[in-house]
Amino acid sequence: MTASSSFRRCALFIGLCGLSSSVVADAISIRAVEWLPYNGPTVKNPPGYMIELAEKIAVANGHTIAYATMPWDDAVAAVRRGAHDCVVGALKDDAKGFEFPTEAWGMSQSAFYTLDDSKWRYAGIDSLASQRLAVIEGYSYSEAIDAYIEEFKADPARIVMISSAGRAQMNAVSRLIAKKADVLVEDINVAKLTIGKLNLSDRVVMADVATDSEALYIACTPADPRGRKYADMFSEGIAKLRASGALATILDKYNLSDWAAPQ
Repeated sequence: MTASSSFRRCALFIGLCGLSSSVVADAISIRAVEWLPYNGPTVKNPPGYMIELAEKIAVANGHTIAYATMPWDDAVAAVRRGAHDCVVGALKDDAKGFEFPTEAWGMSQSAFYTLDDSKWRYAGIDSLASQRLAVIEGYSYSEAIDAYIEEFKADPARIVMISSAGRAQMNAVSRLIAKKADVLVEDINVAKLTIGKLNLSDRVVMADVATDSEALYIACTPADPRGRKYADMFSEGIAKLRASGALATILDKYNLSDWAAPQ
């Protein structure tokens, strides 16, 4: 082997090494509290439509998704400091300063739920004063409701705080059934699924709408440039899934329709 051929082989080897490192797949870590139909338990049975979307988009871009559940406040804090890459099911108020895609990943509207024999109806924030309101720790509902929770969170006659660890929604409904809370506020899609799974649709009913509809997102870390990269990738990806019909197929499995489709 001549010196020149040896040099060429070395140069080729170095070039191939550089190429392989540039196409190494990322394992994009997503963390959130279980919140079906948006995202399911760590075992992904079912995964929730946002996790299905994330996996399809990641695979199409040569990456994988590493998903696990954790309490919501912990998930937001971990992604904020860059320990994980993204959270799912976030309102913009939930994750201020995060990298958001331009395309929403859903719409959320919350409602108040009571037992079927309750006569209570929402008539403004002051009408909550006579009720024990069950809320999930760390969740954002609306500016008015969030301010009310913050003001009275230490008063058990007003606020029943549910830990976001574990199956928070089922725990919240259980408090209502056990009459340890009078009113529950929750996303309509989440409440419908949770109440249905517990076979309590005849006992727990929607009393009133609590909030306007707000966009939901996958939100990525502000602590590293990869956060912006992933947010852009997920925004482009959902537009492609919508155009191909794949988004509608995934949503149909959860009895949902495309929030951006003409009504």
